[in-house]
Amino acid sequence: MTDFPLLPIPTPEPGERPRGFGGRPKLKSPGRVRQGERLQPIFQRLQSVFDDNRDPLTLRDDPTAIAPERALVFEVAGSIDRFAEAVGKVQGLEYLGEEEISFDPDEDFAYYDKRKGQEGQIRDDKQVDGRLYLSMPDVRALWELSSLWKKYEKGQKLEDDLRPWVKVFKHLHNLRAWGPSDRIPDDTITYIQAILENDPDSTIRLEVEFWNLRDVIGRNHTMSDFGLTVRELGGKIIDQASIEDIAYEAALIDISAKQALILSQQKGGPLTIRDDIRWIRPQTTVSFPTEIEALDEDKVPTPVVLRYDTPVALKYEQPIVALLDGVPIQNHSYLDGRIILDDPDGLERMSTVTKRRHGTGMASLILNGDLNLNEPPLQRPIYMRPVLYATGNQQDEISQKDSLFIDTIYQAIIRMKEGNNEEAPTAPDVFIINLSLGDSKRPFANTISPWARLLDYLADYYGILFIVSAGNILSPLEILDFKNSLAWKNASPKEREKSILKSLHKDRSQRTLLSPAEALNVITVGSWYNDAHTSTITIKENEPYTDSGPNITSAMGLGYRKAIKPDILMPGGKEKIMTFKSGKGLIAKAQRSGFGLKVASPSTTGKLNEDDLTHGTSSATALATRAAYRIFDSLLENGLLKNVDAIYRGVIVKALLAHTAKWQEDIGQMLNNICGPHGRGKHVQRKDNIASIIGFGCPSIEESIRCAPNRATLVGYGVLDDINTSHLYRVPLPVSLESVTEPRSITLTLAWFSPINSLRRDYRQTKLEIKQHNFEDEAGVSRTATQPSDKSIPRGTLFHVHYKGERAVPFVEEGYLHFEVLGRTVDDKLDKPVRYGVAVTIEAGEHIPVYQEVKERLVVRPRVTV
Repeated sequence: MTDFPLLPIPTPEPGERPRGFGGRPKLKSPGRVRQGERLQPIFQRLQSVFDDNRDPLTLRDDPTAIAPERALVFEVAGSIDRFAEAVGKVQGLEYLGEEEISFDPDEDFAYYDKRKGQEGQIRDDKQVDGRLYLSMPDVRALWELSSLWKKYEKGQKLEDDLRPWVKVFKHLHNLRAWGPSDRIPDDTITYIQAILENDPDSTIRLEVEFWNLRDVIGRNHTMSDFGLTVRELGGKIIDQASIEDIAYEAALIDISAKQALILSQQKGGPLTIRDDIRWIRPQTTVSFPTEIEALDEDKVPTPVVLRYDTPVALKYEQPIVALLDGVPIQNHSYLDGRIILDDPDGLERMSTVTKRRHGTGMASLILNGDLNLNEPPLQRPIYMRPVLYATGNQQDEISQKDSLFIDTIYQAIIRMKEGNNEEAPTAPDVFIINLSLGDSKRPFANTISPWARLLDYLADYYGILFIVSAGNILSPLEILDFKNSLAWKNASPKEREKSILKSLHKDRSQRTLLSPAEALNVITVGSWYNDAHTSTITIKENEPYTDSGPNITSAMGLGYRKAIKPDILMPGGKEKIMTFKSGKGLIAKAQRSGFGLKVASPSTTGKLNEDDLTHGTSSATALATRAAYRIFDSLLENGLLKNVDAIYRGVIVKALLAHTAKWQEDIGQMLNNICGPHGRGKHVQRKDNIASIIGFGCPSIEESIRCAPNRATLVGYGVLDDINTSHLYRVPLPVSLESVTEPRSITLTLAWFSPINSLRRDYRQTKLEIKQHNFEDEAGVSRTATQPSDKSIPRGTLFHVHYKGERAVPFVEEGYLHFEVLGRTVDDKLDKPVRYGVAVTIEAGEHIPVYQEVKERLVVRPRVTV
């Protein structure tokens, strides 16, 4: 046990949520007459059908027309409280869900300025947040909708239960049908065109997502009728899945090149115009290469590393960490006796041993860390569920071709936590799950993916901390400010570093997170330029940074609804770069050898002690998972988890995993200069641009698991079950800091798993936040500049903030630091309690006995969860 273990945070007191918590900017919207002018052409065709007593079903002849049994899209500026309830008042209008949109301000819709000196002016520089409200009408519902519009247009009063429709019409930006352009996203078109370009006669495999209708009979009819359509087109249904908890209804299909071409052109083919289809996308798949570029061993020496000639002694039998990945080499000397393999799909039998690279490497990193560092191995086994495999003739380890991957993951977690087919759960104690996986065909583009929805749901339901890779973007990076390699070579290291960061910033929209990295409840991990490998190759122009920074292949955020993603960055190998002339400029590609983290690997000669170098966000994620285990082990050893319900483990570890993350001063300042916009009122957008590259920053895991003489970290947990209350924490300050000009810092971290609603735009059902009382007067500290903005931090499920200062202040209220944990929901009601973990660190100069003084002031009482 360390001499300076983590400390328990004092039990909070119940309080009331402050009034005015949250709030939205005021929206300018058009009046009723102007809305009539704008929207009358949209409603006119619908009204004329009813006025002329024609059959409304004739509207279905036009695939873009508002028609019965066709999804209807209400594009609304702002949001409509209880829209689903308003829909429910119109008989035959089924609510399907919500999505987030934004559009440029105009003369009709814009925000009023709240900034000092500009109050009440129209903001033409801020996009208007909006919603897509989706519903499915029958004939009667369309008649009722037309009637409601007429009453609104004439200024007639609506019945009380229909009054929300007044606000709908007032804020309605557009009304339209869900059509082929919605149903077939750009990524699907690109995917189909790429395949047909290589093989014009190819069979195309696609994933079809359906509207999740409440009517079970209707859903069954949809799937039956859809199957008939696919067969009539000469296609075949390969797999089907339904996960009601995340509104996921999908089928995996094969179709001909001819039908795929029709889809890619968004023409009126049988699949393109099916109103029961929401999206048609490339199949969700994961793959990793089984071969890596060979190294010149004369140039790169192999360090002497610890080899486990005898099995590692395990202190605990039950795993708490699971790895879903490729089939591992179980009896490799670095892994032998330390993996519990559960392979119900029989992928081990299908997987060639010499191809088992990714799962073996990730297991090695979790269990041993970077082998260059000779770190102590973990004292528990890990549970491994293979979801990737590679046969002898495959170039990649891949997911199963004939299965919906989201359902594979779902069934794997159910089997692990609950069991199935009357079998007992296979790993019920697991609460940390590593997913060093990502779908390269599903880059994040504002709409949250089914895979991310699944992880968010499972995290909240089971208390699982999913640790997910941001994804690797291997496409070349266009280098700004340099036209050729000679200019690059002659530049100073700082000039090259600035150019790399500037180029990443410019290209961030093309290097976005790979599904499921956008999930809100998970920890998403990016790759940092760092490893312990010793190399004699020292070509300076191949070094992107003078010290460290984000690897150029690490996918960037932000995440869903601009939540900070990636959350943290971990060592992913010192990824060198090679520059090449391309067109009129210069591009950089990641060098795929000569650097990285040392891991167990396959051998072409059958040896079981082979190692190799790996890199990227997968490796960084494995190291984050190892860190999460070490944090848990430290808490267990220190007794801080004694009598703590296991359901809290995930949120406590989540808080501590990110707790020491911060922006490095030099990189933070350089990015602040690069990542505009600059000027008054632009800091939030600028900080968002920085966070999209480096998230909350890089954590120091050693500081996360132990304190120091001048540093005290206090850890706790709680549960909010009433949204109108708050939890007031009083943390004792070290007496040596009273009334002295001594530099000090305070870090606060709050982590939780939010319940989700897959059908609501307010997908994250619960927002928690820390409200500090007055740290300036209580501790002489203020919020630091080199971190995400205070507007950005509350967007996700990780609230992490730093304060520092050196102002001499007399202690108030006996020298305590006060802050509250409070929450917000859409309707100010909690459907279920929300569990959270919280951590606070107080640090000062080396000569200040922070730890001892805080420990002495703690009143240790029996833990009471509030």
